[in-house]
Amino acid sequence: MEETRLVSRDDSMITDMPDSTQSKSEQNLSSEHTHNPLEAINTTYTPHQPLDIGESNVSTPGTVHNSISPRASGGFPTFEHTLNSNLTQSPGIRGVQSSESSSHRSEKEEFQDIFSELMTGTEHEIGFLTRHYSEVLGPWLDLSDAGKFFTVYAPIRALNNASVKYAIAALAAKHLARVKGVTSPNGGIFTSPATTEVYPNATQVDWFLKAANYYYLAASELNNLTSDGYTTVSSSAVLESPFETIHRWIRSPRNQLLLKPTSEDPDDVAVIRKTEEMLATAAILTMYRLLDMPGDEWHMQLSPIRPLFEALTKVYTATLALFSHGMRAAFWNFARQDYLGSYFTRSPTNLDPENLTLWRKAGITINDQKEFVFNQSASSLSREDQTANGLIWLNTKVINFLARSKQLQIAQWTGSPPATSPESQGLSPTASQPPYPDTDTWLKLSFEFQTWLENIPETFRSSVRVERPKDLSSTTEGKHLPFPEIFHSLTTSAAAIQHYHFGRIALLLNRPADIISAPSTAFDRLQGYREVTKEVDFRSREVCGIALGRPQGGVRVLMVPILIAVGQCLESAEEHQIIVDLLRGVEADLGWATEYAVQKLQASWDQGV
Repeated sequence: MEETRLVSRDDSMITDMPDSTQSKSEQNLSSEHTHNPLEAINTTYTPHQPLDIGESNVSTPGTVHNSISPRASGGFPTFEHTLNSNLTQSPGIRGVQSSESSSHRSEKEEFQDIFSELMTGTEHEIGFLTRHYSEVLGPWLDLSDAGKFFTVYAPIRALNNASVKYAIAALAAKHLARVKGVTSPNGGIFTSPATTEVYPNATQVDWFLKAANYYYLAASELNNLTSDGYTTVSSSAVLESPFETIHRWIRSPRNQLLLKPTSEDPDDVAVIRKTEEMLATAAILTMYRLLDMPGDEWHMQLSPIRPLFEALTKVYTATLALFSHGMRAAFWNFARQDYLGSYFTRSPTNLDPENLTLWRKAGITINDQKEFVFNQSASSLSREDQTANGLIWLNTKVINFLARSKQLQIAQWTGSPPATSPESQGLSPTASQPPYPDTDTWLKLSFEFQTWLENIPETFRSSVRVERPKDLSSTTEGKHLPFPEIFHSLTTSAAAIQHYHFGRIALLLNRPADIISAPSTAFDRLQGYREVTKEVDFRSREVCGIALGRPQGGVRVLMVPILIAVGQCLESAEEHQIIVDLLRGVEADLGWATEYAVQKLQASWDQGV
């Protein structure tokens, strides 16, 4: 995929910074092509039909055409775009037809390549990819789900649901392409690996091509699920966003009647399971896209989630039931990706934090004062999941606060009337109202973050903390890193604490000016800036410390925007290099694109010189 260089400097984290102090509670937290790949699939590419993995209950894989118009996608990546963009990253096409360079390759290599293409969709390949997904990628999607829907349930549902099966295969294949076919051993050191742990000539396989084909098959099967069984699915329908496909299905009057959340009738339960599986397919295909997508494009990619979940909420509003397990698991993935994507562009989130019914149906408790509270008896989520998901809601509110701050700044620069607080919109036009966001809103958010911290479970504390770890990469004896190294035994904890500090830093750097209580003298203002700088430095160190502890992959891939924010707060060249190393380490180890983040930070640092 073509590199995107971001050179504009963030301006949303530069505002007046009054004094703030570190809370006592926090002190206790301890990659070119040899020929056109489409020549190898000149008219169609039909994968070998998989064997014995639920095929008796699913439709035969469709044919992949290379003539589909990119304009049919409605903003979602077309198959042609997905295929071509993936192939530009491929180490080389190993198709059935040979190129000029293939004459220099051995017959054994050519046979291995042909064999690899013939394996597409076979029992062994599907098994290999499903296992890779379950062991590596599923946990990324279960970051705040103790029930592990994506790691455990999704692969089982894939036995009888082709869209889930091919989505899993697509994500696993693309991840293997991004890491050049290399897998990490998870079993014993001395025993032989299981059959499903090994793929012949894995490092030479064109995983990008396989991923693109599985992606198309997943989208085709998803559309088959939502069709009436008699209508032929068109190419344009296949290429639309999975969110739009599911939304169209949910909002149909017939399905509105079929969705009965509280019914125990087997037919009604089957409809809920079908909805879960469609959302699981959408979540996995979204992760497929985000794997190599620059952060600035996340927000637009996720824009259809709002109408989708608003339609789903309407179905559940008439009942006391929460979203089912699979629906909740998908929702919290989208919500987390949404606020991180919105942070990149300083845009309001797609999911509205003021739609309390939606968030309550997703499993967290919000009281009448619009505050998150722990309520174990009223929620089917574990305390850890409630804690992590409650923080997602708080950070969503913070990102919307930043977006409104940016709107206010633009209004001041252009001389247009500033936006008003949502709470004041119902008042008379003559009423004098402070611009939104105001100091009261900022203080309320800060108080909610502090309350969240004071109520976290014991499992959210770090189990290992080294204040001055040795720099093992340095040739200088006795050199230490400028950050601590922090390890959390619970993966959910590591992610949550990082995102907590991210939210607090964003608030610290975006406090609205308060004419009444603002420091009265230049010395007072200077002291206020020093207090803020001190706290931002502390929180930046904590974020980097957790990153240096090399947490589980799901934590690392989602800390990229956080490291961008923290990197703009750090000053020394040594600290900058550590941030760059952390970001590039994520891409090297996990295949998650980070070069755009490095370029963004480098541009920011260059402007600050």
